[in-house]
Amino acid sequence: MQNERYIWTLFVTVLGLSFLVFCSNLTLLTSKQEEDNNICQKYPKNLVGTIYPNLTDTSYKDMEFRFTWVQTGGHHTPTRCKPRERVAILIPFRNRNIHLRILLNNLHPILYRQQLGYTIYVLKQADEKPFNRGKLFNIGYLEAKKDNHTCFVFHDVDLIPENDHILYGCVRSPMHLSRAVNKFNYKLPYKELLGGVAAWKTKEFEQVNGWSNLFVNWGGEDDDLSYRTIANKLSIFRFRNSVARYTMLEHRRTPVNTARHRQLKDSYTRYKIDGLSSLVYESPRIQRYNLFTMVSINT
Repeated sequence: MQNERYIWTLFVTVLGLSFLVFCSNLTLLTSKQEEDNNICQKYPKNLVGTIYPNLTDTSYKDMEFRFTWVQTGGHHTPTRCKPRERVAILIPFRNRNIHLRILLNNLHPILYRQQLGYTIYVLKQADEKPFNRGKLFNIGYLEAKKDNHTCFVFHDVDLIPENDHILYGCVRSPMHLSRAVNKFNYKLPYKELLGGVAAWKTKEFEQVNGWSNLFVNWGGEDDDLSYRTIANKLSIFRFRNSVARYTMLEHRRTPVNTARHRQLKDSYTRYKIDGLSSLVYESPRIQRYNLFTMVSINT
């Protein structure tokens, strides 16, 4: 009888302990699910899809009045959910003030509706040397990386998105966002294109050693980045043509890089020694305005 009572007591004890462990695990699982459920949605309900860009020049003062969610430095973090990424929007810039205002007026609302944690960086070439877009991007990337961003969107100042389903949060990497531009009749000029607007995560961007620092004026650096991507056996991802649509603002092209064809001949091998690894620059001047962070760079 004593043995039976002992066995029964032991059984009840083990059963009770098992139940406590189960309840504990269930509580942890529920908490984890609740935490996961608080992550911002990939496609939030307030996205509208097709947009007709506002191409009028709007003052900074007007935008500051309307974009109440933007914090100093062009920064925003959602308060009702956890953003999937910390996104740095990197915009190379020199003497294109109207274009910058038009882009900011269209881009801030889209990023807000996408529930992204983001900061907009304007990469101003402060010297009088020929414009070096790739080097500006490399420096901007390293400076933005200091702020613990996880996704980097390289964005020309003259491209205005026409759809807020163009996700700026690095759903894949590299992701070429500006697939269909009105200047090219909304068709992809060639499949290797990576120019205009593209999103990269740190791993893939550093794998290709960033942008080349050698291309100045207009032309070549986008193709060089594409060749780096191919050399590293990375795929270029895109949204479908009906979504990834952009309007290009009219502008005067900078002088053409006449050396671009020669420079591109060794892109597949040069990338190992030309890029982030070879970048030399003096510390830029950082100014945090209401709608963006200005990074003034001497190339």
